[in-house]
Amino acid sequence: MKFNYDSMPTLMLLAAGLFVMFASPPVVDYDEVESAGKNMPFDGEENPEYGKAFVLESDDYMDKALAIANAYTELDKEKLLSLMVDDMKPFADQMDDQESYSWRPWSMVPLRRVDDDGAFVVSWSYDTSVEKNGSKTATHYIDVLRFNDADEGKMSGIWSTSRPDPENSEYGLREGGKFVGRGDNPSDWSGNPFVFSNRGEVEKIEAFVEAANNLDADSTLEFFTDPFTYNDSEISHDRLREIFAGRKSQEWKPWAMIPVKIKDTDPESGVIVWSEVRVESNDGDVYEAEVSETYFFDLDGKISGVSQYSKDLSSDDDSDDDSDEDSDD
Repeated sequence: MKFNYDSMPTLMLLAAGLFVMFASPPVVDYDEVESAGKNMPFDGEENPEYGKAFVLESDDYMDKALAIANAYTELDKEKLLSLMVDDMKPFADQMDDQESYSWRPWSMVPLRRVDDDGAFVVSWSYDTSVEKNGSKTATHYIDVLRFNDADEGKMSGIWSTSRPDPENSEYGLREGGKFVGRGDNPSDWSGNPFVFSNRGEVEKIEAFVEAANNLDADSTLEFFTDPFTYNDSEISHDRLREIFAGRKSQEWKPWAMIPVKIKDTDPESGVIVWSEVRVESNDGDVYEAEVSETYFFDLDGKISGVSQYSKDLSSDDDSDDDSDEDSDD
């Protein structure tokens, strides 16, 4: 649609009309509204509740929800358990880790689905807590509390979505750090934070460790591209077979694994692994080390590179050195 900017009176009249339209709230006769909304299938398949609308419930259910919030805030586990069915005990057990907690609802709506045998209370709240380990959290919540008629008005379920308030929390963030890039020329990703990756990398490392400790070269090679890089070297599958053939035993014990990727990039990722390793060669030599490694996973989920730093524990030299390929895990 094009306006004729030479016709100012028409334009002003249109603007005035739009102002009245959007500035004046619609008048709704709520006495005529018996139900609203619609229940839709969660998994995409229709069910007996599909299409049913919701109606407002009694504020009695809101009072029940408030009583639960107050009991949790007071860390009164006995009181909280009395307000819930027995199956909800794990929810109450969470307060065992709390030094203090404040569950502060700022809005609640009690609802019932038409022909349902229970009610829901939708609650918006801002919760703060101090855990016994010293961690502090602050979180915005939307909770849906379920009350079944057959359970004498006790809470039988709770579903929560949350949005952390990082400025008032010390519990940890969903992203952090910074990718800087090597050299003088920054990459397109420079400045991006890191996030956790979730392509099954940790499970693959665990399976790789098991195969490596069994000196199972065939199973180990399934996790690697051919060739792959190891520090500044290129290792072929045949070379890795030779390394395994020269070993009598291996004990590789990772004690931490962290899968990460650069935020807003393709799925390529890395896994930082800290571990202890003991390798005995066929000629009786023993190599022991503390090892810090990064395994780089390509788009196909294969390990395409390994960067390793190690502290040799099998000699008197305590200096940190890059381990050679024969001491690779």
